[in-house]
Amino acid sequence: MKTKEIALYRVNIPFKTSIDHHLKKRAYSESIVLELQTADGRIGYGEGAPRSYVTGEDTEMIREQAASALRPLLKLESNSLNSIEQVVRRIQQDYQLPALAAAVEMALLDIWGQKNTCSLSNSFGFNNNFTPIYSAVLPFLPLEKMNKWVQLVKTVGFQQIKLKVGHANDEQYLALLRKELGEEVDIRLDVNRAWTLEQAREKIRAFEKYNISSIEEPLSTAELYQLPLLSQEVDTPIMLDESVCSMTQAAYYSNNIPAHKLRFNLKLSKMGGVLKTSKVHAFALAHGIKCQLGCNVGETAILSAVGRVFAQHHPLIALEGSYATYFMENDIGKECVAFGNFGIAAPIVNDGIGVTIDKEKLEQYSQVIYTSLNNYMPIAA
Repeated sequence: MKTKEIALYRVNIPFKTSIDHHLKKRAYSESIVLELQTADGRIGYGEGAPRSYVTGEDTEMIREQAASALRPLLKLESNSLNSIEQVVRRIQQDYQLPALAAAVEMALLDIWGQKNTCSLSNSFGFNNNFTPIYSAVLPFLPLEKMNKWVQLVKTVGFQQIKLKVGHANDEQYLALLRKELGEEVDIRLDVNRAWTLEQAREKIRAFEKYNISSIEEPLSTAELYQLPLLSQEVDTPIMLDESVCSMTQAAYYSNNIPAHKLRFNLKLSKMGGVLKTSKVHAFALAHGIKCQLGCNVGETAILSAVGRVFAQHHPLIALEGSYATYFMENDIGKECVAFGNFGIAAPIVNDGIGVTIDKEKLEQYSQVIYTSLNNYMPIAA
């Protein structure tokens, strides 16, 4: 494989409804899409979702470092899985840009799959096969809008719900969910680091009567060190998202919180791609820690498809994603990656990342923030 051209897009697709939580309010998507063209005419796509409050990176940081970080792709001659892993690791280690690393990995794997006529599943040699079943994620909304979303949840038949909390009327909304959905539907809560230790202790104990399955990121950034203590004082398992973006963090919490009280919310973008996410998942499994695969609100068809492939081959207690139909004005994929009744989705089996990108839609909703033709400067001999 010889790279001909690289283009990096900042993608902003309007939401149908503003998606709010304690750490961020969003009215449109925020992701990067990498387009990689080879000399033999293949085009690969990858996506990342930079979040400054999760990994410290944002789109502007990626734009500023793109020319340097992506330079190895222009000199890449081999497209073996080993060479892909090496390039991705370098971007992760040298630049600390996991979203960009994830996008690079996906684009290279997309081309590798096209060249070898195989899907991501075949590329990785994954053996297990699971049916992808998605859960609903309910953002913070006014009560009248929340009622409409609850009815949609009932219509689709979701068996798992995540409710964003951290507001004064959380219990009212939680009671509404239990009343409308019954006791059989699994409900987990996501606080997005909104509470002090004292608040978390009080609120979780109050919410436990609603039979919640986990509480995600309950403590503020300033009190994260209290997570092991909180786990001792409540019965509900603690789900970690922003707190677990690396193997080092995963190992720390594994050593300080009992496995039956601990859950990991893995995300492809924050971990730096499929390969690294799979390694952290394997670590968690070996230590008795259950995992879910999460998503960043506003992911396009690329991350949705690759996330589904991951879910098809890794045991998970919950799966999030493929929400574009419900939240976004449009998507950039030609194939529909939505789920059906009960959240059940068809597996992704097409070559490469499994979806075809509509270039017109990509350009409609995007701004080019880097191209190798305009910004690449050859390395001096």
